[in-house]
Amino acid sequence: MAKVRTVKRITERRGIAVRRIGRPSVRWEDGVRQDLGKMEIQNWSRMAVDRETWRRIVEQAETRKEL
Repeated sequence: MAKVRTVKRITERRGIAVRRIGRPSVRWEDGVRQDLGKMEIQNWSRMAVDRETWRRIVEQAETRKEL
């Protein structure tokens, strides 16, 4: 088959993007969940709706050195 044929080009094509091997990187929300777990805060998604409550939680998290 000639190299200029569409089928030949498709079958021999190499991917442009390369996926990294291993575990996917941690998302922002995963980090937030982990930090809130260390602070022993549950139902954080409901607390995040109330801005004042969420602001206090964030201030507490900022003062903790281990987070």
